[in-house]
Amino acid sequence: MNKNRQLTQLSVVLKADPNSHAAAKTVKQLEKDVKAQIKATSLSKAKLAIGGQTSQNLDLETLSQGDFTRTAMIMIIGIGIALLFFTRSVLQPMVIIATLVGTYYTAINLTTLIAQYLLHEQMLTWNAPFFTFIMLVELGVDYSIFLMMRYRDEELVDPGNQVKHILQSATVIGTVVMSAIIILSGTFTALIPSGIMTLIQVAIAVILGLMILVTVLPIIMSAYVKLTYDSRVNKGIKIKSNTK
Repeated sequence: MNKNRQLTQLSVVLKADPNSHAAAKTVKQLEKDVKAQIKATSLSKAKLAIGGQTSQNLDLETLSQGDFTRTAMIMIIGIGIALLFFTRSVLQPMVIIATLVGTYYTAINLTTLIAQYLLHEQMLTWNAPFFTFIMLVELGVDYSIFLMMRYRDEELVDPGNQVKHILQSATVIGTVVMSAIIILSGTFTALIPSGIMTLIQVAIAVILGLMILVTVLPIIMSAYVKLTYDSRVNKGIKIKSNTK
């Protein structure tokens, strides 16, 4: 209200679904245009506020994106420090984190397509990406650490045969991880009949992400192990021990 306790209210009815990307884009453009139009008028100091379902969705999206960014940065820094300690390498944590982030974006984009074409939802719920990122990254880091620790143990016993050791590591750890993924997938699948869209989308994204991780991580690790460990090991030359 102004000093005379008056206000102007305009009702705008959108053609698009208020929960759709098209509606969100229209509201953003509308707010931008109105601010530009009144800037050179006597209403230049007037306060502009937009309400409605679409505006509320945009506010939630902005809030969740800020929380998501802060949480992701804290997690990545913490995970990077932990991986530096476990892998004793700078390149490996960078590649592992890049792999996990790539897996997350692949899973969340596939979930978006499934939501649009099978669930008939125009967009993901505002908190689905947040929970999906936390679960996938934490599970992926555990798998990475287990696999690398097993590889290092194999390398200490018989240094020099990378292919054999990464295969043995992936076989041993992969059995445990596959069992865990089957159990987790079953658990998350049980959330789908709940009818709560956030739980359904998170369940689909996590299941897809776990399938990607269990396939991609052993392949990628076998490639960058060659770049990060001692060159004598890379050439297949056994390191002689000084103990008799």
